[in-house]
Amino acid sequence: MRNTLIVMLSLWLWSAGALAASSFDELLGGSEPCTPITRFGVITDVHHTNRPDRTRRKYSSALDKMQSFVEVMNAAEADFVIELGDFVDALDAGQDPVSNLIEIEAAFSRFEGPIYHVLGNHEFDGIDRETFLHTITNTGLPPGFSYYSFDRRGIHYVVLDADYSVAEPHRPFDRQDPADPFWNWKDAWIPQEQLDWLVADLSNSNLPTVVFSHQVLHRDNDEEHTVKNADAVRAVLEQDSQVIAVFSGHDHRGEIAVRRGIHYFVLEGNVGLNLDWSVVSPTLGLDPAEDSPFALVEIGEQRSENFNGMKSYCLRLQGNAQQYSYADQVQILAP
Repeated sequence: MRNTLIVMLSLWLWSAGALAASSFDELLGGSEPCTPITRFGVITDVHHTNRPDRTRRKYSSALDKMQSFVEVMNAAEADFVIELGDFVDALDAGQDPVSNLIEIEAAFSRFEGPIYHVLGNHEFDGIDRETFLHTITNTGLPPGFSYYSFDRRGIHYVVLDADYSVAEPHRPFDRQDPADPFWNWKDAWIPQEQLDWLVADLSNSNLPTVVFSHQVLHRDNDEEHTVKNADAVRAVLEQDSQVIAVFSGHDHRGEIAVRRGIHYFVLEGNVGLNLDWSVVSPTLGLDPAEDSPFALVEIGEQRSENFNGMKSYCLRLQGNAQQYSYADQVQILAP
C-alpha cells in the first residue's frame, strides 16, 4: 500500500517583498525544529520578446529580471531552478524566434546548478516543438523530452506537458500556422499516454513528490487556464498519496489552493500580474528586482521521532517582489 499523505493546515501568509530570512520554526511556530533539506527557485511566464511594453506586461525587462532571479538563486545556493512555461512570446518583425529563445536561455543558464523547463503555450508562437526542445537544456536529460521526472535530495519531481489540443486526437502544440490553427491558449490536455507514464513514474517512487505544470490543475475542467482533463490528473496524484505540492503558472494573477490534501500553487506572472503595473508598483513593472515575482521554495524535515511511524515535512515559499509567500506542514507515513 502506498504511503498516506495527511495535511495539517497550519497556514501562514505574509506580505510579498524581498526574500525573507526567517526560519521554518519562526514561521510555523512549531515546537519541533524543521531543518531544510532542499531548496529550489521557481519563476514563470517570463514572456521574453521584442514586442513593445503594455500596461500589464513589461516585456523589455525580461532579461534583467531573469538576471535578478539567477543572482538571487545563486546567492541562496538553490539546488536547482525551474521555469514554468511561457519563457518566450510572439515577436515583432526584426527578431529571429530561435535567437530570442537562445538569448533568454543564456540568461537562465547562468544559474550555477541544474536548470529545468516546463512547456507553456507561448513557446510555440514562432518556434516548432522539436526546435524548442532541442534549444533548451534540462540538466541530465537528453534533448527532446517535454515531460520527465528527476530526484533531488530526497524529493521526487515530476514535470508535465499539457500542451495538447482538447479536440481529439489531442495533437501536441506546435508552431502556430494560420492555415491549421488547431490550438489556442485555452487548450490544455494531458493525453492518456502521458497519464499512463505518470502512474508508472509515481508508482516507482516512495519519495515525497512535487509536480510542475504550466496550466492549472486544481480547478474544474471547464475553467480558463485549466487543464481540461484536470480531474483525471488529480485522480492519479491523489491515488499516489505522496504528492506534497503542484506548481503552475499561466494565470498571472496567482492563487493558492489545497484540494484533497495536495497544495496547489499558481505563481504570479513575472512579466505581469494581469493588473496595470501603475497600480501594482511605483516603478511600473520595470525594476528588475522590485518588479520580478518569483519564489524560493524550501522543503524541510522534522528530525524528531513521530508517533505511528509518521514523518513530517515543512514547506515554505519565499516570494520576491509581488509574489506571495507561504508556509505549511505536511506528514506522510514513513516507508
